[in-house]
Amino acid sequence: MTGALVGVIVLLALAIVVIAWYAAARVKTAGRELGQPDHVTDQVMSEVVAELRKWQAEAAHWKATAERLQRELDGKQ
Repeated sequence: MTGALVGVIVLLALAIVVIAWYAAARVKTAGRELGQPDHVTDQVMSEVVAELRKWQAEAAHWKATAERLQRELDGKQ
């Protein structure tokens, strides 16, 4: 076989793999529209909101700690 024939065969094989991958993705996402929530949206959002609340509580804690330390420093001066 010549190098050109091998190149064409490899190119065709890659094209078939890409087309199959695209078709499988289309079948998996059938019936869904962009921007529409799916079956995991509520779970993900509740986890994100819970994590946000943890970060907010931690930020409030460190802010209160910084304010307390600043008051202690101001009182000593």
